[in-house]
Amino acid sequence: PGRVPGPGNSLQAPHVALSVFGRGLLKRLPTRLYFADGEGNDTDPILALVPEPRRHTLIAQRKPDGTWWLDINLAGDNETVFFEM
Repeated sequence: PGRVPGPGNSLQAPHVALSVFGRGLLKRLPTRLYFADGEGNDTDPILALVPEPRRHTLIAQRKPDGTWWLDINLAGDNETVFFEM
């Protein structure tokens, strides 16, 4: 993924839009996956809406084998940020 146009004249950082579905969920839970060290994370207009202490729940980390990892938590102290659509 690369940077894409955002609101106004902004550019969004590379990201993957995700929706979580599951038994017991009445509606989908939309979220995003951003990449650690991603170009534009610091100026992304959507990521900027998320309070700084919660942003880590959206940022995937690169593992030594080159793959990316992001835990998605539905509840608790590290609950992933979900967006209203």
